[in-house]
Amino acid sequence: MKVVKIVLIASTIMVLISGVALAHKVNLFAYAENGMVYTESYFSDGRKAVNSTIEVFDATSNKFLLTGKTDDNGEFSFRIPQSTGLRIVLTASMGHKNEYLLSEGEVKVALRREKPAVEPTPKITEKEKKELARESVTRVYDRQLESIVEEVVEKKTAPIMKKLTKIEEQMHKPSLQEILGGVGYILGLMGIGIYFKVKSKHQ
Repeated sequence: MKVVKIVLIASTIMVLISGVALAHKVNLFAYAENGMVYTESYFSDGRKAVNSTIEVFDATSNKFLLTGKTDDNGEFSFRIPQSTGLRIVLTASMGHKNEYLLSEGEVKVALRREKPAVEPTPKITEKEKKELARESVTRVYDRQLESIVEEVVEKKTAPIMKKLTKIEEQMHKPSLQEILGGVGYILGLMGIGIYFKVKSKHQ
């Protein structure tokens, strides 16, 4: 009987100890996004692991990279220090520890998707806005005026260009009288040549 009591007491103590240990088990979760790593730390009973230490190491060489503390929500974030796998170690109250491993692939994807810094848009004063609007209206007016002038000039010069084209064609085309005159001149030369040829034979 005495032995049974001792076993029951020991079992009860073990259950209580394991229950307390389980209640204080700490969890760590981390993810990488847009060039940053975000961590969340909490106990198994749902309490946030506040003011707990986060240490970051190179996952391959185990080189220490940085450290920090969790906030009131058990969160801690940091900019990715290098494009390798990261081992993140959490040390909470009463020495409870846990760690999380971010693979090299996750880290590189997060770095590629990092959002570029957005440059602030310069402010424009009301005076500058009015000047820009005035310049825009002026450019539109100039284009319209240029289009109208081109249309008018084209209409006015079209008949003149047509007449000039006809004159040029007429200058390069010989008239019937000029053709007949040229033929007569050639025949006259031929007749003179024949006359002198016949005359030389009779001498």
